[in-house]
Amino acid sequence: MKKTITVSIIVILGITVLDYLNLPSSFMGLKMFNMNWDFYIGILNIIAVLVMYVITYKTLDKRAIKREKNKYEISIMLIKDCYKECHSYINFLNQETVEKYIVPKIDFDSAEHKIISNLQNAPFENESIIMDLVKDGQIAKSQIAGYFDVKKKFRQYVNMRITMFDGSHIYEPLRIELSHLIDSEIEKIDMLIQE
Repeated sequence: MKKTITVSIIVILGITVLDYLNLPSSFMGLKMFNMNWDFYIGILNIIAVLVMYVITYKTLDKRAIKREKNKYEISIMLIKDCYKECHSYINFLNQETVEKYIVPKIDFDSAEHKIISNLQNAPFENESIIMDLVKDGQIAKSQIAGYFDVKKKFRQYVNMRITMFDGSHIYEPLRIELSHLIDSEIEKIDMLIQE
């Protein structure tokens, strides 16, 4: 931008000096005795329009870049928070909590378990916002694939953790696999942030 303004000033001064000293008459043999104000004002108008265009374009471009960066950072933050929330729910679903507070409230004869469904969906409450950012192109395909993989495995773990509450040989391998997957996805996000 400074370069554009500097070039514009040099062009204006150059035209003024050429016209004032009447150099076209001296070197080229042209008979020019008065300043051609119409031509000069036309050149100034063109230069002013070009300078305004460049300034506006650069300002809008900076804002667009800042807005896109902000969207990207929000998308990363939302996904990372979702993963941290998954970890906290894994820790929450310990033996005491499941056996004393959750299992007694479950009707195992029913086809629909509202408590299980609520626990399965709790860490993913911002999914609609995340999907909007996916549509906007802020989240890479690999990131959203990892997100859905974590969601699938988390839902599976919560279901098995509660329905098979006394079968640690069933839900414990799922917990370990899920924890490793979440840690791996968080590590990928941290590597993206550092780039």
